[in-house]
Amino acid sequence: MIHRRMSAATEAALCVVTCSAVAAAAIGGDLATLSGGETLTREGGSVEALSMLGYLAAIVLYLLKSARPFWPVPATLLFMAAREFDADKRFTSEGILSTKILFYDTPVWEKAVALLVWAALAITLIALMRGRWPALVAALKRGVPWALAFATGFVLAGFSKLIDGLARKLAPWGIAVPGDVNRIAGTLEEWLELLIPVAFMVAILLRDLPRGGERRPTAPGRNA
Repeated sequence: MIHRRMSAATEAALCVVTCSAVAAAAIGGDLATLSGGETLTREGGSVEALSMLGYLAAIVLYLLKSARPFWPVPATLLFMAAREFDADKRFTSEGILSTKILFYDTPVWEKAVALLVWAALAITLIALMRGRWPALVAALKRGVPWALAFATGFVLAGFSKLIDGLARKLAPWGIAVPGDVNRIAGTLEEWLELLIPVAFMVAILLRDLPRGGERRPTAPGRNA
C-alpha cells in the first residue's frame, strides 16, 4: 500500500480542529466547577493554562517538524509559555521583567536572576531577528501562508499586550477608563492569548507550503 503524506494544509486544519476540541473540553470542565464570583479568565484558570500548554505544544511541534531546529524559536516560545505561567512574578517579590526589581529594595539574588533573564531574552530575540527576520519579510511580501499565520500570531500578541491593564496604561495620560471597559479589555486579552500559540502552530505546519497551495519540491537527498 502506498502511504500518502498528509498535506501541510490538512495538518494545519487538523491542528486547529484539535486545539478547538481540547479548548472546548477544558473550558467546559472549568465552567462546570466554577465557584461563585470566579470567571474563566481568572488567574490559574483554564484559559490561562491552555495558553501556556499551547506554547509548549508549539515547541514540541517545531522540534518534530524541523529538520534543523533553530534554537531561538523554541527558546522564544518557552519564554512565552513561562510568561503565561506567571513565572516572571511567581517566584520573586517584584516582576522579573519590571525595572522595579532593580531599583526597589529587593534581594540581591532577585536582581541577579532578573539580569540573567534579561540577557538571555535579549540574546534570544537578537539571534531570532538576525536569523529569521529577512526570510519572514520576504515571505510576507509574497503572501506565503506560513508567514501570514505567523504575522497573525504576532499581531494578536501585540494587541493583547496593548489592552492588558488598559486603565493602568492610560492613567498617566489623564485618560480614565470605565471599570466595565477595563474588565472587557482584560477578558478579551485572555481570550486572544488562546489564539496566539495556535497561529504559531499553524505557521510551523505551513512552513513548506508556498503561495498557491503546493509543497516545494524536495531535492533528492535533501531534508524537507
